[in-house]
Amino acid sequence: MTISGTKAASGSGRRLSLGVSAVSRTRAVAGSRAASRPAAGKAKTAVRRSASSRQGRRSGAGKPAAGRKPGAGSPARPLPGLKGALSVIITARNEADTLPGLLKQVERLSPAEIIVVLNGCTDYSYERSRLCRKAIIVHCPESAGHDVGRALGAKLSRGDILLFLDGDMNMPASKLAPFAHAVDGGVDVALNDLDGLLPPFGLSDNVTRCKLYLNAVLDRQDLGASSLTAVPHALSRRALECIGCRELMVPPKAHALALMKGLRVEKAGAVNVIKHNRLRESNTGAGNAVEQLIAGDHAEALHEVLRQRQPAVPQSPAGQLEERRRLAAWRNRI
Repeated sequence: MTISGTKAASGSGRRLSLGVSAVSRTRAVAGSRAASRPAAGKAKTAVRRSASSRQGRRSGAGKPAAGRKPGAGSPARPLPGLKGALSVIITARNEADTLPGLLKQVERLSPAEIIVVLNGCTDYSYERSRLCRKAIIVHCPESAGHDVGRALGAKLSRGDILLFLDGDMNMPASKLAPFAHAVDGGVDVALNDLDGLLPPFGLSDNVTRCKLYLNAVLDRQDLGASSLTAVPHALSRRALECIGCRELMVPPKAHALALMKGLRVEKAGAVNVIKHNRLRESNTGAGNAVEQLIAGDHAEALHEVLRQRQPAVPQSPAGQLEERRRLAAWRNRI
């Protein structure tokens, strides 16, 4: 992995086996800044408005123009600031259409850095991301795997608050800010509250049941189906160091570790990602590939819960390898 324009993250003993080609902090400027100026001595054109015209404008003041919504075209309101430095980590795969809009919303949060992990993109996601002057672009020519981009982005980050987003969901900054503010206020893991969007347990899909069950096992029924599997979510630097960057590759396992280590885990906002989530062949239909992956991730999380709750028994390297082989075989059968 080569890094240009940024300082390489110091080694923390963790290794991510990714074929990353380049990381670049872009300073692209869209469009030309050259502007023509009027020649010296050139007469200025004066525009005179009649008294009746001015009166007509006064009478229409405060009324929105026909066909326009109130506030359309007005500048976005600034969002409340944060005490800590914010790192926004966006993972994307062929999201050239939604990335520009999302990056504009993210810039409204005034982040210290924006890390865009392009995971096997074959469209114009790279070129579109370069238009954001703050973006640090991590380009993986081939897909590094589901959720690996979050782990990589976290390892490269330097902020006190880490906000994780997916590039296929263009969400307003006002919906993203509560997650960053929750962590800024002392929460270690700020989760997206999806409970209001989900049916009762008996009518829920398998992924939702996995989330509910894991939280119940960890005695946090109050979290409902909230999980690190869903974005947006945010972590404190303390949480990242406690959980480990590598564990973010399996979000339910990272979620379980956060709870077992006594971190402060709370719901922070409610964003309808079900509506915004881009439909693909891999995430639609019963038993789709993403559903199977998430079910397997929860199986791995439950395995970690059981392992930590059992008395510690010294195990040889060969025994550890055999345990991982059995776990992989179990996951593949789900």
